[in-house]
Amino acid sequence: MYGTAAIICFLILWQVVAIFKLLSIPTPVETFQTFLRLIFEGEPVLGKTLQEHALASLTRVLESALIAFVIAVPMGIAIGWYRRFDYFASTLIEVFRPIPPLAWIPLTYVLFSAYGNTVLLAQIFIVALGVFFPTVLNIVTGVKSVDPILIDVAKVLGANERQILTKVVFPAIVPSMITGMRVGLGVGWASIVAAELVGGSGTGLGYFIMAMYEVGGRLPEIISGIIMIGIIGFIMSEGILYLQRRLLRWT
Repeated sequence: MYGTAAIICFLILWQVVAIFKLLSIPTPVETFQTFLRLIFEGEPVLGKTLQEHALASLTRVLESALIAFVIAVPMGIAIGWYRRFDYFASTLIEVFRPIPPLAWIPLTYVLFSAYGNTVLLAQIFIVALGVFFPTVLNIVTGVKSVDPILIDVAKVLGANERQILTKVVFPAIVPSMITGMRVGLGVGWASIVAAELVGGSGTGLGYFIMAMYEVGGRLPEIISGIIMIGIIGFIMSEGILYLQRRLLRWT
């Protein structure tokens, strides 16, 4: 209810701004018409529909996120569990974590220039970085927050370290892990769009927005692309929240 009211208020404000020319933007109706045309007919400049661009961006993000998750989950558990490894890895993480993923764009395009698919590899690397840090940090926090009593009870019952990690620690950190994945996907989604803006590969929402700007600043098309970015980001976030509610009914 409140979400619907917020959207209605935003649309009314948008309409007022457009009618009174406070900003040079099309009205919501004009934008919606363009959005539908891009969905069903596509655009003549790149020859693709909006959902084709969206699918290209989403595919890159999911591939990058999978790589980041595979690395972040075991590393986060190791950092949170082993104190010496914590001292070693945390220093590196805290040095590289504050660097925005977008700051890596020029470097990655140079680093991967020797490979055939430079643009795709660079974009995957940038997004994986964006996903990795929120995920690993949330997992580390989750491991360190496990109730020591649960660990002590497991030891008393004769559990070895592997059993404690798999039967006690891992189930306890699932909420933190899901939260990290949700935040990481959000950062990754923003990163891929920005990476496509800088270095296009012919497809992707970021590339589409920049192309529409370069062919004359087509505002309805640009705003349609931005709306699609918001819709997909919202769906991903809500999807993870739904998964969390289904898997962790007690949270």
